[in-house]
Amino acid sequence: MENQEEFIVAGYHFKSKEAAEKAKDEVNAIKYLSEKTDAKDARNVYALYNKLLDTDLFKTLVGLNYLRELQDILYKSKDIPNEKIRPIPVQFEVQEFLDGRRQITKNKGQIRTLEQKCSHYKDWFVRSMIVNAALLVIILVIILITRNSSNPNILNYEVNLQNKYAGWQEQLQSQEESLKALEKELGR
Repeated sequence: MENQEEFIVAGYHFKSKEAAEKAKDEVNAIKYLSEKTDAKDARNVYALYNKLLDTDLFKTLVGLNYLRELQDILYKSKDIPNEKIRPIPVQFEVQEFLDGRRQITKNKGQIRTLEQKCSHYKDWFVRSMIVNAALLVIILVIILITRNSSNPNILNYEVNLQNKYAGWQEQLQSQEESLKALEKELGR
């Protein structure tokens, strides 16, 4: 198995070294442009945005995200009408990636519903485990009480009956001995 290098730039994984280098160049350009441009002035942002679209400087997702940030600033600004803001041109590979992200976004509602159901079932599971543990403790306490009780029950009835009969036998023997002693005294 070949050891493939990873080309990661600004949180994106690129398939080739060339694409990663292009993204690094775009990161440097973004840093430079961010330092030189006042993002609070919508007219400067509008001019920069249009110049970047005209020069077609950004081709990777790193640059396109920067263009999207500029576009968001312009949409929020009252100085620039939304109709004047041009769309960002997208290459085919990037469009495929964005379409995949849109599909994920569409499924987020279903994912959220499933997460809620999962959370609900997790709560029920935890509650049932707590109830089961409490019932187990109660059963163990009942068994201990029953085992140590002097009253006859299913666990100790044989021992209790033997003890009871042994007690009766001792009592009968002592009474028999006392009767024999009385008999001897009277019989003399």
